[in-house]
Amino acid sequence: MGMSDRLSTVVSVSPPRVIRPAARRSPAGARSLLWTAAAAALPVIVTVLVLAALTLAGLVFTSDGFDSLFAVVAVEWLVLNRVPLVVDTIELGFLPLLPPVLYAAVLARQTRAVLADVEQPGAREAGAAVAGVTVAGLLLTGLATLLVGSAASDFAVRESSLPSALLWTAAVAIVGAGLGVWLYFRRDLREVVPLWVRGGIHLGAAFVAATWAVATLLVLVGLVAAWEPVATALGIGKDLVGTAALTAISAAYLPNVVIGGASLLVGGEAHLGEASYSVFAVSRGPMPEVPLAAVLPTTTPHWAVQGLLLVTVVLAAALARSVAHWFRTTGDAVKAAWLAAAIVALVIALSPVVAGGELGVLGTVGTGSLIAAGMGLVLFGIIGSATIALSLAGLTRRRERAESELERRRRRAGTMTDDVTAPAGVDADGRPGGYDDARKVDDDEIDHLGADTDHPEDASADLDGAPDADTAVDADPPSGAAAEDPPVAGEPAEEPAEDAAEESGPAERPAGDTEEVAGDAREAPEEPAEEAAEDDSAGLPDENPRPAD
Repeated sequence: MGMSDRLSTVVSVSPPRVIRPAARRSPAGARSLLWTAAAAALPVIVTVLVLAALTLAGLVFTSDGFDSLFAVVAVEWLVLNRVPLVVDTIELGFLPLLPPVLYAAVLARQTRAVLADVEQPGAREAGAAVAGVTVAGLLLTGLATLLVGSAASDFAVRESSLPSALLWTAAVAIVGAGLGVWLYFRRDLREVVPLWVRGGIHLGAAFVAATWAVATLLVLVGLVAAWEPVATALGIGKDLVGTAALTAISAAYLPNVVIGGASLLVGGEAHLGEASYSVFAVSRGPMPEVPLAAVLPTTTPHWAVQGLLLVTVVLAAALARSVAHWFRTTGDAVKAAWLAAAIVALVIALSPVVAGGELGVLGTVGTGSLIAAGMGLVLFGIIGSATIALSLAGLTRRRERAESELERRRRRAGTMTDDVTAPAGVDADGRPGGYDDARKVDDDEIDHLGADTDHPEDASADLDGAPDADTAVDADPPSGAAAEDPPVAGEPAEEPAEDAAEESGPAERPAGDTEEVAGDAREAPEEPAEEAAEDDSAGLPDENPRPAD
């Protein structure tokens, strides 16, 4: 085989193929979209397997039979998706909210991770991920209803209705996967969504989170204050397993109580059957035998409890003031504040639907959503908009004052730079000694720049960050252009190389020798003119020699 044949053989060999994971391939094909949907739906399958393993372990621990394994797992799946149930003939719509919240958080994390593994994801990939999660959840819910229905003779728990079960399953899946999509694309949305919309969404989320945090704190304080009734309720469990079950039930229902307590913080009302609660009055009624129910008050609230409304006002004002620097105009700031208040009102209006429901013979659990939502809209809207407008007005005045001081300092810095570049020993008016006078700047006014503002560092940061500001500093050595004598009228544009080498000394002198240069200039002020006359490129002296400017 010749050299050319071997060379052609080598060239004809194709390079090794690089096989990438399906989720990392180009998002153009339908197969990639299918893989994206399957990867996003993976937590759905894993959740069912985890529920089956935990249920199996519980049945083994309690020495019960395995005949009800699939039915129990099906009911757990329905509870995880907040599907209303029916126990015998008693409707149970007041379900714990903690399991759906954790499940939605897992879905959001997985959806965001799947989109991060796709090359250049877009709307198609996001839709495929959400659709995959939703379809998988609906299929499992349909299977769960079939399992519960087949065991209806031996198992007393079933879903209230199939459409309601599918609707709640789709809602939980869309919320979880949609949250993951938003977390991934939120940086891109900043360029599309207006500033006041983004600011209003963030401020509204802060309002809701603050009210929930205060309600959680109140619930925990109530548990500690009413520990004796709580211990009595835990004693109903008798053994370790019963006590652990009661504790788990109370923890699972904690988000429901917190969301209901948030309605009280804005002046609303919450009710549990015949009992109702607000910061103004309490109506007693039958309570369920769980430790968390011991937190609920049983007596008329003290007048100090009404101070919770003042806490809400302070929170609204503090949060609105903290975001005032996001905006440049008062109109955008006020619109953002009212958008945030509308978000709070929407969350409060949906709270009885999400965190409430029927609780058997005790009645309905929920809040006075319309009254509480209206109070939340008015409270956060008025307090938030007024606070953010006043704060922005103060910030605007400080910004204008800082900008004016900064502009004055830049003008002074430019004047001082022009004086420094003048000939040594000659001032702006042609008088000897002007250089020393030009260096005398009103340091007190410059040092006190921004003293009238609350944030003087902003002005200094703006000055330091200005690329075109020619600020002269006394401690720095003058540049060559500043130390070198300027050319005199009639002096040639270019001098011989040897003369330039001989006269390059003043340009290389440090700042400390500036006064010596000035002294030399005062001793022989006419030398530059004579040299210019001798070095005339035309060979003739200047007809009207003039002293140096």
